[in-house]
Amino acid sequence: MSIQPVTSSQIPVVPVAVAAVGAQLVDNVAIFLIPPTAFVLGPLAGLLAIALTAAGARAVTRGRSGPVIARTGLAVGAGSAFLGLLVGGLGFVALLLAGVTVLAGVAGAVAGRGPTASRLP
Repeated sequence: MSIQPVTSSQIPVVPVAVAAVGAQLVDNVAIFLIPPTAFVLGPLAGLLAIALTAAGARAVTRGRSGPVIARTGLAVGAGSAFLGLLVGGLGFVALLLAGVTVLAGVAGAVAGRGPTASRLP
């Protein structure tokens, strides 16, 4: 078994930043623009941000292959979690949601991709 070199390990910075900021702030914007949604989305704001982080990581990693997929998902999740902690504070629940957000970024990026036939022994 030999180690194959990675051809492209560059993480796209601008799309990662846009996905992280968008995931954390889209639910806040929805609450401000449509006040009746505050009753529905208020308690679920953390879960909405987690789902948007996974979707953003999936969108940013589209067309990529190799280990850069997981690294990009980790960058989206960590960026989103950092912004969530800045907005929500450093409480116990916020720290738990931040950890889940990082995992959601990686999971959203790698979910459903499966191993490729050329990489199997």
